[in-house]
Amino acid sequence: MRKADSLRRWLTAFLPELATHADRLQIYIEGGQIMTRKSATLSFVYGYTLKALFTDFAGDSDRLMVPVLAWIEKEQPSLLMSSDSQPFSFEAELLDGDLSDVELSIDLTETVLVIPRADGSGYDITHPEEPNYDQFAGVTASFLQGFGNVELLVQTDDPEAVLTPAVPPAI
Repeated sequence: MRKADSLRRWLTAFLPELATHADRLQIYIEGGQIMTRKSATLSFVYGYTLKALFTDFAGDSDRLMVPVLAWIEKEQPSLLMSSDSQPFSFEAELLDGDLSDVELSIDLTETVLVIPRADGSGYDITHPEEPNYDQFAGVTASFLQGFGNVELLVQTDDPEAVLTPAVPPAI
């Protein structure tokens, strides 16, 4: 399952402490299922709940939630389109000081296309990208664009549009 590895790489890139203390992030799969129907191919979909456990996480939980939302937007955007507006759930145990153990639960799917080779020598297996759910042509807005708090929150090809940087207020 590729998304588990993808999430680990993503979080390690955005949370430097995970590069130093890799043991503080445990990722595992629960409730895995294979979804398929009889067809001319052996294509199928993995369905599972990805659990990500962060141990001894220090600081504001926003530092964790925003990168996870940005990853979901890239790897499982359908979760941001659901009517319940709940792309994942979490539990936290507050430890001494500002440390906590945080466990995320994300319901994921991964499509696997399996096409028999014409010469009968086996199968070609591919993992297609997630569909693009941009709702407005020419305009994109993403969680990732807001990461540094200085990027534009909206991009457009409209030359008359007025865009300002999303700069947080001084504290």
